[in-house]
Amino acid sequence: MSEKKRITYLLIKLVLFTILAVLVLIFKEGQVANLKPFIGALMLLYGIEGLLFEILNHHSHFLHETKSYLGFVEITFGVILLVVELQFEYVCIIWATWSIIRESYEIKEIVADMKSITPQILSGVESVIVIIFSVMLIMEPGEHHATIHMILLVAELILAPLVMLLDELIVGYKEKKKLRKNPEE
Repeated sequence: MSEKKRITYLLIKLVLFTILAVLVLIFKEGQVANLKPFIGALMLLYGIEGLLFEILNHHSHFLHETKSYLGFVEITFGVILLVVELQFEYVCIIWATWSIIRESYEIKEIVADMKSITPQILSGVESVIVIIFSVMLIMEPGEHHATIHMILLVAELILAPLVMLLDELIVGYKEKKKLRKNPEE
């Protein structure tokens, strides 16, 4: 995907996810009561987006990408939550498990990119916090921890695409600056 298309994609994702985050905040109380379809749909959305992104960008080695497997897990969890009748506690446990898997993948990517032009410290801290609260949600799956997790979800919905967009813009700027400085490269 070209740099311009990727930036456009990230801008659209940031706007859509920010709108979703605002809706979650507005309807937070109702969302906890209706957690199962909301989180199921969100998992499905994340999984489909991840798979489509991997197919479009890595079609030659699609099934060798960890993100492909993450997409399949997200779709599976999403379908389970949308189709199977579950108690609230089980929904919380599935949601927390999904968060741990997802954030562990993010930490793996951050560690792999440690030598990157722009370190993703904010994203790493957010991942660790989400994992800690996810473990708390598994240990005590109730409305209190689900509400805290919902607030973390709002932060993640805004921060994830924002950090990716900023990273893309900074990397692009530094590469252009480097090319202007050393045009023979």
